[in-house]
Amino acid sequence: MKPSSDPIQSPNEKATKHAEYVIDLAKKLADGKRPGVLATVDEHGMPHLRWMATLSLHDWPLLYTITSPASKKIQHINKNPNVSWMFSNEEMNVIVNIRGKARIASDAGKMQRVWKMLEDKSKAYFLSIAADGPGFAVIETEIEDIDCIVPKYDIKFQAHSVDLGSASRGVAE
Repeated sequence: MKPSSDPIQSPNEKATKHAEYVIDLAKKLADGKRPGVLATVDEHGMPHLRWMATLSLHDWPLLYTITSPASKKIQHINKNPNVSWMFSNEEMNVIVNIRGKARIASDAGKMQRVWKMLEDKSKAYFLSIAADGPGFAVIETEIEDIDCIVPKYDIKFQAHSVDLGSASRGVAE
């Protein structure tokens, strides 16, 4: 779906169509088939970025990933839940930034459900390292805002938390 430029539409209708387009694009780019970049903030206010390749959007507007239970990002999120994700298409000419609040899931049932949702765990290298307790932690990001940028044409679209609830749940086909 592309944003409409129909001049007969009201500004609210246009904004809704733009938000739907951005949400659709975010779902396609963060579908677990390509990595994204997760940004957290440490206790000194310094940002930390890392590639994350094991992702799921099956519970839209929640984004799940797994990590090592000993990861610094767990400490960062526990102190400051504000995170940002960045995804792009393969040509890197469409960029989607997702902002939200992250939390570490501790419920065993949720951890098992998320584990089953994740289609590709091949890049979760930490799984090969022996650990006491569960060998992974689940990071759940509740998506609040999405920005879509096409730098070549200086095109920018946004979707905010109020738009996210109106979109259908589940990953876009």
